Amino acid sequence: MVEVPAGFSLTNRLLLYASLLLSPPQFMSGIGSNLPTNIGFLAYNWYNQCLWYTAIKNNQLHALSLLPVHFNTIYAFTYLGGVTSGNIFMGVILGFGTAALMIFNTVAAWTSWATNMSEGYNIYEFFFFGWRRLTPGWHKFFLLWQINDTVLAIFCVVSAICLSIAVTRPGYKPDDLLSWYIRGFFMVLSAGFLIMWVELIIFRNHIESPTDMIAVWLFVAQIGTMVLPAIHRCMMYLQTRFWRNG
Repeated sequence: MVEVPAGFSLTNRLLLYASLLLSPPQFMSGIGSNLPTNIGFLAYNWYNQCLWYTAIKNNQLHALSLLPVHFNTIYAFTYLGGVTSGNIFMGVILGFGTAALMIFNTVAAWTSWATNMSEGYNIYEFFFFGWRRLTPGWHKFFLLWQINDTVLAIFCVVSAICLSIAVTRPGYKPDDLLSWYIRGFFMVLSAGFLIMWVELIIFRNHIESPTDMIAVWLFVAQIGTMVLPAIHRCMMYLQTRFWRNG
């Protein structure tokens, strides 16, 4: 077994997958809300990326160095789920916070490709239409993938800032979100391939990691802040009913 730092355990991975799949409802929760519904989403993802970057800088990722390139392909879309708000002040914070996070992810992935991945030549195994071993040739393949991710990251950075401002404008209607639902559907499908890719690599390369409880509680915070609008509406309804009956 190969031990990697805390934060990459099965529990942490399941929460990470759940966070990815919750990005469409996360996007919806912020529309028209003046509550900090997406702060938990942003905090959870910043914390996880700091874990990855620390492991990368310490050359502790081992076979997990194969993963950032695939994660960033998905993150370029899922991170946009955390930029919505009902006011321009909060929207700008979320938009620029998300843009900075995507830039950080891209730097981490390039660092992983340049420093961690090459240590696994003829050792690290991954599934690509059959089991493969990492070689200099496959390393170049990951380079092309990383270049594509960098283009997607630029798209994500621009979209995060533009979307965070656009959804706060008067007259922004839920009907405008049809394209987001469609993207969300395809995102779920592509996330399924990511989950399979990750779990096969971890199984094949015998990766083990302790559970990071800070990440667990930050995920709980993400869920809690996401449902704030529903709780707020429920409390307002109960208050109105109580006032009328009183």
